[in-house]
Amino acid sequence: MDDLTNFASTLSSAQRKKYRILAYASTWFGNFSDVMIDSSAILILYFTMLGSSSSMVMLTTSLTGLTSMFLFIPSAGIVNKFGPKKVIEYSCYLGTISLLFVAVSPFFGETLDQYIAFAGCLFYCISKAIWPPAWYPILNSILLPKERAGFFGFLRFSYFILTGSVFWLIGHFMGEKPPVWFLQLVIGIIGVMVMGRHFCLVRIPLPEIKSESTNIKESLIATIKNSSLVGFSVYICILLFAFSPVLPLALKYLKSGLNLGDGFVQEVSAFGIAGMVLGYLLYSTILRLIGMRALQLSVHALYFVVPVGIFFFGANHIAVTLLYFVGSFAYACFWCMMSQEILALANPKSFAMGSAFVQTYQMIGMGLGRVASSVLLCGMLAVTWDWKVDLGFIDITLTISQYQTIFLFCGAMSLLSAIFIVCLPSIVPQHDDYYNP
Repeated sequence: MDDLTNFASTLSSAQRKKYRILAYASTWFGNFSDVMIDSSAILILYFTMLGSSSSMVMLTTSLTGLTSMFLFIPSAGIVNKFGPKKVIEYSCYLGTISLLFVAVSPFFGETLDQYIAFAGCLFYCISKAIWPPAWYPILNSILLPKERAGFFGFLRFSYFILTGSVFWLIGHFMGEKPPVWFLQLVIGIIGVMVMGRHFCLVRIPLPEIKSESTNIKESLIATIKNSSLVGFSVYICILLFAFSPVLPLALKYLKSGLNLGDGFVQEVSAFGIAGMVLGYLLYSTILRLIGMRALQLSVHALYFVVPVGIFFFGANHIAVTLLYFVGSFAYACFWCMMSQEILALANPKSFAMGSAFVQTYQMIGMGLGRVASSVLLCGMLAVTWDWKVDLGFIDITLTISQYQTIFLFCGAMSLLSAIFIVCLPSIVPQHDDYYNP
């Protein structure tokens, strides 16, 4: 992969701009499915229509993390052997076929439909775990360090404003009780669009890379010796364990806890995507104004405020909607920051493995956080409980739902994870490890 990391400096400004546009376009096609799995209410509503339990719905949202934390590092070895483009091609084929199975699952009857849909989501998440270790080497081949913040900000801004607009329109037109066939059609079309990622990225020329059987163990050991990269990976793992259940759980809470209509829940989901769009749009500006350190500390603070806010004001659906928007904004800034730091921390001598290592910890945090919330919803918590607050002059009794209890746990974990802030390279910038911000 060393050839890839030196390739960007040999390209003209016009060439890099052309290839950045192709990279943008690949997300405009391919990331509809990622947004649907991770940020939209489409699948939550679809599984609810199929009769799935709350725990299965939350487990479905955790599949991305569960599959990725086991497959990212092996995928890095596959990328080294076959090259980024070939790996992305096969992952796109698998992703399209998997989502088409999700779309046709009701035809298998009420006994099997939700399990076929779950299997389709599982295989889609497997395909999703294969391509990111190939994606970052491609980006490293077309981006100079000074172009990273602007690229990631506009990349995510452009595809989220596109997906946010489309998903908002879907929520607006499908009404309070949409027919199953409508969601099937949406999922099927989005599945076909996954192939757009391959058709765009295949047009980005890369230097010839000889097929090699890279020793994954040796590459992994070399990556672990980069203490800055390892510390950053541990920090995002703990923080995502705390916050990753919050946004999908908020949608489930609006639907099942506050008994709001499907159309309203989908519109709130689109409102959250708008928050992400705003975060992506402003990311490079915020970074330029306050710097990486202050930005990371601010995002961490919001990761505490949002779940604790939903805990205290959860009975008010307007408050939950606004906090969902704020959480989505912070989430967007977090993803841009993480992507930029991956390119800065991964050593060119083992770039694919370095990026895969960080993403593995990222997905461990996401997967375990959402699995934990799924387990807690399986009857481990009381449906409601009363919290009596004595203010001296008045006694207040708050009725807390099981969803609000989980939000409180998430807020507490975000607070506890603050002890790992010292692992961030921006907080302790003096070190001997590779770091090229």
